[in-house]
Amino acid sequence: MADPIPGTFKIDIDDKYMTAILSIEPPKNGGKPVTEAEIRQDMALKGIRYNVDNMAVKTAVEVGSMSVQIAKGDPPVDGRNGYLVYHFERRSGAQMKEDEFGNIDYRDLGLIQNIEQGVVVADIFPETPGSPGRDIRGVVIQQYPGKPAKLNIGNGITMSEDGKHLLTSNPGNLRWNKDHFVVDKEIVVSGDVDLSVGNIDFIGDVTIKGNVNEGFFVKSMGNISVAGNVTGAVLEAQGNISCRLGFVSSKITAHGDISVNFGENSEVTCDGSIKAQSFISCTVCCGGPLNVAGGKSVIVGGKYTCLSDIEVNYIGSDAYVRTLVVLGNVAVLAEELGELKKKLKEYEGQLQQLELVCTTLQQQKKIAPLPPERDEMLKRSIKAKFGHMGLIKETHDRIAEIEHEIENTNDLCIRLKRAVFPGVTVRINNSQLVVTTKSGPGTIAVNDEGDVVIR
Repeated sequence: MADPIPGTFKIDIDDKYMTAILSIEPPKNGGKPVTEAEIRQDMALKGIRYNVDNMAVKTAVEVGSMSVQIAKGDPPVDGRNGYLVYHFERRSGAQMKEDEFGNIDYRDLGLIQNIEQGVVVADIFPETPGSPGRDIRGVVIQQYPGKPAKLNIGNGITMSEDGKHLLTSNPGNLRWNKDHFVVDKEIVVSGDVDLSVGNIDFIGDVTIKGNVNEGFFVKSMGNISVAGNVTGAVLEAQGNISCRLGFVSSKITAHGDISVNFGENSEVTCDGSIKAQSFISCTVCCGGPLNVAGGKSVIVGGKYTCLSDIEVNYIGSDAYVRTLVVLGNVAVLAEELGELKKKLKEYEGQLQQLELVCTTLQQQKKIAPLPPERDEMLKRSIKAKFGHMGLIKETHDRIAEIEHEIENTNDLCIRLKRAVFPGVTVRINNSQLVVTTKSGPGTIAVNDEGDVVIR
């Protein structure tokens, strides 16, 4: 009869002490089986004490023949690196846009992305520390903590106080520059505005070191400066427009001042003053003084409307070119004055009705409490009454302002340094002078009799 062979076991541990595998071989020929105590003793010798699966040990002993995992460590959880989530497309260069019919406007290159101050450009997600692990011996395994988000903060970008966002610190052109956004306060075009640049519609200042070519427009919520010519183009600025050379067959609009060398066959409008050396066959409307000085200093052909004084060397030419110069805006102010007086009468009539309603309801309230709907009517009437009183005051103030303005428009004049030619018509408010002979120098103004004369 064969000799009895006892059961055997072994515990395999991986090189990082993260798992322990128990393997049991059953006894033979009636040999002694493996006991749990033997296994526990070997586990203690090997230092296995963390995350032990006691049930697995018991089951293996009971079955007597199996391979089972009896301990497993907890791996460390590394931290997550911080990162940014951008709210705008990170691109540079032109981006053509198609309309619904598939047509592409090659003058709109999409190079400018206007943005206001305080807009969130990106959200910042912080790094996480992670958590340590333990091997089956209970030894702590350190994790790798996450690294902070890489922040390259460009000009015009700032971090929010809580550190959670990147914001625009000023309005301008949002632009991706290699690995970060920047906001340009000013657009600078180093050459011409042409097909390589496209139309410009910008929230800030625009500087053009070349020309603005035919068929293009430049719009700005700030100022526009052009070093060359503006030919067959459109300029619009909420601020000032300056052009070192000239406007040719263009439309120019500024809510500030305009400075230009010359204008030809152009429409020029501004709320402020205009300075130029010459205007030929233009339509000009100027809210402030019109100063045509330097060089020949001439206004010839077209229509020139100015709500202030004009200073010029020559008006018209030897060719008797038809030229109209208009000073003042009495007609416009008179129309507004009539509308205001009509509104004032309406407001005063409505105020009388509201006062009557308020007085009646207040008297009723003294006798007995008003029903809820009538009490609400009283409140609304009182509120409307004060609102109408404010409107009446504003209207009175504007009427007085217009009357004062009309009274002072008779002082407007044209300071003529050289001459005015036949073919020129000068209107100052409601009076007119048709020039029939070359005259000047002198001052063109309204005399005491209300006539436009050259003095």
